[in-house]
Amino acid sequence: MNKFIIRAAAFMAAAAISVSAVSCGDKKDEHDHNMVGIDAPDENVGLNDLGYGATQKDDTPENSDVPVGVTYDPRYMTHEEAAKVVDYLYSMTSKETSRIENALYPPVLALDLDRVNMTSSQEFLDSLYDMYKESTGVDFDITYVLVDDILEDNEENSSEFAGYDDILKKADPDANVTEKKIFMVNCVYREKGGNGSKLLRKTSSGEHYIYTAVYTIDGEPYIIA
Repeated sequence: MNKFIIRAAAFMAAAAISVSAVSCGDKKDEHDHNMVGIDAPDENVGLNDLGYGATQKDDTPENSDVPVGVTYDPRYMTHEEAAKVVDYLYSMTSKETSRIENALYPPVLALDLDRVNMTSSQEFLDSLYDMYKESTGVDFDITYVLVDDILEDNEENSSEFAGYDDILKKADPDANVTEKKIFMVNCVYREKGGNGSKLLRKTSSGEHYIYTAVYTIDGEPYIIA
């Protein structure tokens, strides 16, 4: 399935949710549905035969425990994985070190701090924010997270996982990994104190996803970065 159609559909869904959240304070039930603008599959085609994005789940602060909304395909991503991705990215807006410490695998965070000669999670978080600010050119607030696609752990994508595997091996060679995924993520943001919405990684040269590795270790998903 064309991932650009999927991303556009997800963005429209995110915008619609943002508007409804402002205009209505009632708590909404979480839901699964077909992506906006995508024809319903032929009844002879199984849902599992369709690629990422054929279904969509929208978790929002009104129906879930996430601080901002997130859209993803629940056949490929669990709520727990989505929440970790949101915590990792939203921590740049909230400046809460507890969120990035919850999202990143602790030994990996310790390794990251050591590699850049930092002594605290706050320093690391500030550095992460500054890196993305170079893309936006302004101070920004993340308002929505879009998980557009997935790279599954298979032979075809082995080279994509190699770098993350190496990070984890250095941080914790005995880590009990039971599942590995790389998600292609984008974020909707607004200029701090301003209005409007833009894609965080949309530049003049095109769209650049935030490749976000989520490894399940001892039964819990963590970001490896």
